[in-house]
Amino acid sequence: MKKKTLLMFFVLQTFLLAQNFKFVAMSDSRGKNNGVNDSVLTEIVNHIITTQPDAKFIVFAGDLVTGTEHEPEVTYRQLLHWKEVMAPIYNNPNMIWPKVWPIMGNHESRNRKDEANFKKAFPNVYSNGPDDEKGISYSFDFNNTHFTFVNTDRWYYGDPNDTTDDRRDWHYIKHIDWLEKDLKAAKGRGIKHIFVVSHEMIYPTGGHLHDGLANLGRKFKGVVDSTRAWYLDRRQKVIDILKKYNVDAHICGHEHTYARQKVNGVFEIIAGSAGAHLYYPNPTYRADADSHYVWEEMSYTAAIPYYKTLNYFYGPGENSQASRNFVTKRAFNYSVFDVHEDTVFVETYGAFPKKEDSTEMGTKIQLIDKFIIKKD
Repeated sequence: MKKKTLLMFFVLQTFLLAQNFKFVAMSDSRGKNNGVNDSVLTEIVNHIITTQPDAKFIVFAGDLVTGTEHEPEVTYRQLLHWKEVMAPIYNNPNMIWPKVWPIMGNHESRNRKDEANFKKAFPNVYSNGPDDEKGISYSFDFNNTHFTFVNTDRWYYGDPNDTTDDRRDWHYIKHIDWLEKDLKAAKGRGIKHIFVVSHEMIYPTGGHLHDGLANLGRKFKGVVDSTRAWYLDRRQKVIDILKKYNVDAHICGHEHTYARQKVNGVFEIIAGSAGAHLYYPNPTYRADADSHYVWEEMSYTAAIPYYKTLNYFYGPGENSQASRNFVTKRAFNYSVFDVHEDTVFVETYGAFPKKEDSTEMGTKIQLIDKFIIKKD
């Protein structure tokens, strides 16, 4: 009886340990070297290989490359070059197939042929998304964790016989119904943890206050017309869905920084620069409120209509963000998620830029933040 009890304990312990795993999140590596910031991305990749031997795979939240508007074949070559820089990851025997799970960013969606080229460059992701997004939106389970990759930057094709009836179709999730159906099914299977990955963020933190899923536009003065109301409504539906299905975190990029905050019960984590030029946070209250600092998107005065519409905390002593638990670091970065039964331990590693620079590392990569995601 004692031997049987010990055996059952060993099996149970093995099962629980099997549920624990690590994955890495990063995004926005675009730069001037064939569309990629080779030096920064290489340093990050080498650091992951050296210090994160237990990581099973990487999720990459878009803007891998700079891309081009009129030469989709150039964008495709940039994606192949990106894979060359990422070769140590793809060749890492400790990681599992396909090693990297990417999502398109706006810089991979600048021409009508870009979606096809992205799927050509990354043929090993799942094709279980909406009919018109197979290979660019998808989901999968790993252990007792579900990952949903949902596209926020599509291309509008219009009349397929009229090449002038084309335009970018960015800053929103087209298939919200698919997102909810996918998360509902995951919950129905008894999934413990859920991560949703997209390029664009729900809550702009610095550098893209004018777009993201709110998409209020540049020089917004506070008037919410029918178009802005449409984007805000769809954004709110995404917020409600993430909360409804108790999503652990929304992992995204688009803003070139590291930021994290918990809003409406869900963490949003911006792992936003594996090489793209770094941004500063949203401007906060100051005496020279009309000034516009270098690398800030706009002045504090110009930002106020955005803060009001997005219901941000602003004014003296406030952080000009969606929550007061906001944490940010202006650094090239990646985050490691250590997933356990009821808890996810998150550590972010980063390097700060050279003085008066935004594209080169000025320090070694180091631990810059850590926090815990605790399931309710």
